[in-house]
Amino acid sequence: MKFYIFFPLVYIVMGSCIWAQQAPVTTRGDQEFLPVVRGLVINAYTGAPVGDVRITIRELGIESYSNAEGQFTFKNIPVRPLTLILEHGDYITGEETFDIPDGTLLLSIRPNSLDLDEVVVIGKRDLKTPSSATMINRKAIEHLQATNLREVLQLVPGNLIENPTFTNTNQANIRQYKADNLGSLGTAVIINGATISNNANLQAINTTRAGSGAAFSTSSGGGVDLRTISADNVERVEVIRGIPSVEYGDLNAGAILVQTKARKEPLTLKARFNPTLTQFWAGKGFNTDNDGSSLYVDLDYTKNNDSETNKYQNYTRVSGTAQYTRHFGKEKNWRTNTTLAYTYGKDSYDMDPDFVVDSVKTVSREHFIRFSSNGNITLDRKFSQQIKYTASLNYGDQKGYQQQYYTADITAESYALTNSTHEVPYLPSSYLSKMRVNGKPLSANFRISDHFNWYTGDYTHNILAGAAWKMDVNLGEGKTFNRPPRNTSAHAYRTRRYNDIPALHQFGLYLQDQFSGFIGKTAISLQAGLRYDLMQPFDKSYDLKALSPRLYASVKTPFNLTLRSGYGVTAKSPTLLYLYPENAYFDFYSLNHYAQRPEERMALITTRVFDSGNHDLKLSKTAKYEAGMDYNWGENGEKILSVTGYYEKTRNGYDMSTTLNSVKFAQYPVYAIESQPEGQQPVLSDEVSSMTRFVSYFAPSNNIRRVNKGVELNADFGKVDVINTSFNITGAYTSTKSVTNDYYILQQNIAGRATTRVGVFAPGRGSVEERFVTTIRGIYHIPKLSFIVTLSAQTIWMDKNRYTGYQSLPVGYIPYNESGETPEIVFFSESERQGINKYDDPDIYLNINEATYITEKWQPLWLFNLKLTKEFRNGLNFSFFANNFINYRPLKSSTRYPTVYYKRNISFFFGSELSIRL
Repeated sequence: MKFYIFFPLVYIVMGSCIWAQQAPVTTRGDQEFLPVVRGLVINAYTGAPVGDVRITIRELGIESYSNAEGQFTFKNIPVRPLTLILEHGDYITGEETFDIPDGTLLLSIRPNSLDLDEVVVIGKRDLKTPSSATMINRKAIEHLQATNLREVLQLVPGNLIENPTFTNTNQANIRQYKADNLGSLGTAVIINGATISNNANLQAINTTRAGSGAAFSTSSGGGVDLRTISADNVERVEVIRGIPSVEYGDLNAGAILVQTKARKEPLTLKARFNPTLTQFWAGKGFNTDNDGSSLYVDLDYTKNNDSETNKYQNYTRVSGTAQYTRHFGKEKNWRTNTTLAYTYGKDSYDMDPDFVVDSVKTVSREHFIRFSSNGNITLDRKFSQQIKYTASLNYGDQKGYQQQYYTADITAESYALTNSTHEVPYLPSSYLSKMRVNGKPLSANFRISDHFNWYTGDYTHNILAGAAWKMDVNLGEGKTFNRPPRNTSAHAYRTRRYNDIPALHQFGLYLQDQFSGFIGKTAISLQAGLRYDLMQPFDKSYDLKALSPRLYASVKTPFNLTLRSGYGVTAKSPTLLYLYPENAYFDFYSLNHYAQRPEERMALITTRVFDSGNHDLKLSKTAKYEAGMDYNWGENGEKILSVTGYYEKTRNGYDMSTTLNSVKFAQYPVYAIESQPEGQQPVLSDEVSSMTRFVSYFAPSNNIRRVNKGVELNADFGKVDVINTSFNITGAYTSTKSVTNDYYILQQNIAGRATTRVGVFAPGRGSVEERFVTTIRGIYHIPKLSFIVTLSAQTIWMDKNRYTGYQSLPVGYIPYNESGETPEIVFFSESERQGINKYDDPDIYLNINEATYITEKWQPLWLFNLKLTKEFRNGLNFSFFANNFINYRPLKSSTRYPTVYYKRNISFFFGSELSIRL
């Protein structure tokens, strides 16, 4: 203890010498300013200076970094109570609130280490933002033993604990019952200030047949695939669940802000093993000169099999980054951070040679190179105190491949791209179809923000003003095939070039005022901002613009109680997949004459082409409401109880669906044979008849209306010294209601009866899903042994879902039009509708299984997990985890389908990690 007391005293004396000459106070109006504020950051235990600490003044929105000697400066700081946030990857985030009367600061920061009394290995409330956000530090990620960014989200309240998996795309999930395309697309993933965009991902087989899907693994139409992002080089992750600052655009659900390592560190080697995964990682940071510049490099190799016994379905990832940080200027007032990252991913489903069925094989490969540079420049001007900017360029090479051996009736194929009739060749009865989708997405973005402050009496206005530009384009060859998949319907496949598709441009302007001050001893804060987005301005066929107000207020009473609430609107641009879908192609036999002798055969196919684009597409917007409270207690306020309620309504969510605009009456000619000369093709009759077919296809739509609502809980009870254990409880009630905006159109072919009507059913079909889950973590820590073990008990108290809006009676019908005119809906009166029954109207009456109306609900479910970490003095660390270590997987019958049984809970799974610092 004498050692810990001695060194802080030494540095306090040194700091007093450094600051002996107090900076004079200047005055602007009624406000006094200190031209220079100098500070020193020291280790709270050893007193040694700590470099590369980010110090943020929350009320002013400006930041500084400590140098290698722990020193930092701010200029033109008002003499008033201010709150400083201290952040460093190896230390516990700290908050200090005090006056700055003489321009001198001595700040201490506590190491986040297993050999000290306090260590943080859970997600904490982010101190910099007023809205709901979770900050997850490096030590928590290491203890979690996360292999990718998706696993880190388990520390966010309400998210379920899962076994690590790489065998399908990993989508982000924020405040939603389960991850899907719409929710993940609305989640912004920002690494070192640069947005990782998925807007130019076009890896889909056929948007008019399968929407955004493909047989191979793809995140097309959704958000970023989080399994491509390694968690081992991550410094911290901030998950914004609530109302983001207007600085962040092109999102709906929330934002995941990732900061990777960027400082001097010893060489670290890691090896991670579990029954399905092998991973190796290495990283090292260097000082490149004496001014605090540093270079950090790392390399990751991961191989994951689908299961312990299946090596033919696997995922491989190779990634690496080089991150360079430097300070420029005489006073080091320009700090830059530049990142070059590479990722290779391969998702493969190969044929088991002992079990070959139709030669099915799928492969998805992607290479990504990402370059980004961000920085802040301290100018100390009246209307420009600090400039922050980010510029990035991301380029990818994506290759999707699927093959299947088809054996069926002989068919013909056409490659026509226009409305026409052609003689076409027959396909063999058996053939191997190979389809390739080659995309090359390129995205660039630039954002610049100006931060300055002005004052009204005792109140501070932290002004943020900025602009952003973002571009997404795909330069790939597109979709090709040697033979198309067998066409069992008229709906056909065609090739398509992606580099003919226009680029997506987005422009944004934003302005925000962070108003703060005191009324008596009560601190108040009001963040009010407005963002304007203009999307795809160079394509006049779209009108995509959004005005997004955002407002958040908080009141902190002298009784350690903080009340907060807010409202905001966010908007997400459609991706290139939704803006420029491929055409719908339908091939109809105008003549199908297959003879035994090849020279006597003739196939005539008429192609009908329909533009599936939707120029009435609207922006997907979300209105967010939030209210909550935080209560701190304990000697240093380290214990906290937070409760937040939220309501989020998304209108016009993007989908690929069948709408009134994507159903057509297609007419085509039908030819007859007049005669069949021997050894020659048939002679056609001069009489040509006409045939009409009702066809439908998927088209981009705003078909999803979604409401997410719930309550989140986070209770940190601190450490019970007697048992060296701290306790934390997180939980959430989550409700997701997702229904359709458009009519449901269904053609039912009745045997022996000509189709004369196509049923049209009311909008609002969908589901309501609810869950209440809590996670209790007991963290047992022995500092003398540098040992920590976490036992978590996750309980799903309520889990149920029900379908809504499913009706047997249509609201109208589309009359079958032999003339091929545009389909129109004929609506029923309510009395006509009630007279419809399944016996007289089987073509438009929809038979719905009675089980559809039964609510599926489950009994409470418990999951127990174990994680431990041991650090040795020679730099060797060992970690181990066991999920569902009591192997509790009850077999329960479905409420909706009582004869169907499910094994609830994740399977027992374990893994270990070895790491060494050299």
